[in-house]
Parts: sequence; C-alpha cells; structure tokens
Amino acid sequence: MKGISNNNKGYSLVELIIVIAIIAVLTGTLIFSISMIFSANARTCANDIKSALAETKITSMGKSEAFVEIYRDTNNGCIYSRQFMKKEDGSWYGKDPEKIGNARVYVAYCVDGGSETELAEGDAIYLAYERSSGSFMSTGTMQKNDGTSVAIAYYSKIHVMGGNKDLQVSLIKLTGKVSVEPYTP
Repeated sequence: MKGISNNNKGYSLVELIIVIAIIAVLTGTLIFSISMIFSANARTCANDIKSALAETKITSMGKSEAFVEIYRDTNNGCIYSRQFMKKEDGSWYGKDPEKIGNARVYVAYCVDGGSETELAEGDAIYLAYERSSGSFMSTGTMQKNDGTSVAIAYYSKIHVMGGNKDLQVSLIKLTGKVSVEPYTP
C-alpha cells in the first residue's frame, strides 16, 4: 500500500487550540486565587481593627482607662494594634502588639471632617473611649507604659484596601459603634 503515508511531525491546529485554552484557564484561576488571598488580608485587617476597638471599649467601660494604638511597623511594614491600660497605681501597662495586617495592606485614616492620610511606616493613631458613655474620645492625652504622652483623636473612618477588597472601618463618635463596610470616598 503505497498511497497512505504516516506523517506525524507536528501538532494539529486543534491540539494547539486545546493547549492554549487549558493554559488560559489555569492562568485565570491563578490570578483569581492570588487576588482572593490579598482580599482576605484586607478583610482580616479590617475585622481585627474592629475587634481591637471593641476590646478597648469593654476595658474602658469596665476595668480602667484604656486606649488602642494602631501603627505600621518600621521594620517590616506590617500593621499592628496594641492596647494600653491604666493600673490601679496610676501607671500604664501595654499589652503585647498583635499583628493585624501585612505590608501589602493599605491602611489610611480620616480625622473627623478631614482628608484621608495613609498610615505610613512609623506612623500611629491612638483611639480611646469615654468611660461614662462609651463614646469615642474626641481629644485627649494618654501615656504609654514608657511614660511617652500620646495625643488621642477621633477618626471617622479607617480605610483598608488589599487585593480587590476596598473596605472602611466606620467609627460612630456618639455611640462608640464600629462597623466594617464597603469603602465610600
């Protein structure tokens, strides 16, 4: 049989299209997965800020004066929270810092009625509650356990962004209520 030849020296067009389609699906899945990981970081950070504030409110209204520090570390760029409480003898005690966000998470704060300011490396914000009402303290001065005085201010919102998540931690001054919701400029 001389007429039929078996020439398999390449790929057919159909095989090539199938391989390209498989690569496209895998690439899309990988990009989506990476985006979801970064989005989870932002959601976790926002929820951890909310939890730190709730813990500070409970401490302020029950045991003693307290305030929370939220800062971006200068060494690794990660976001941390730390609660400070006043002891019975009048000195201040600081709990160990808790990591609430990695370096890829964007965090900014908005002073009541002001513009948004990014929390840069080495920056910190301090929030406290009024013991009598549970509302946010608008201004004041507290001391860290090393004796350093810090200025307390009221922030209307904290903007947290990472991956495809853009969230805000909304702070209601009069009630001390804290909520996490989609960001609104």
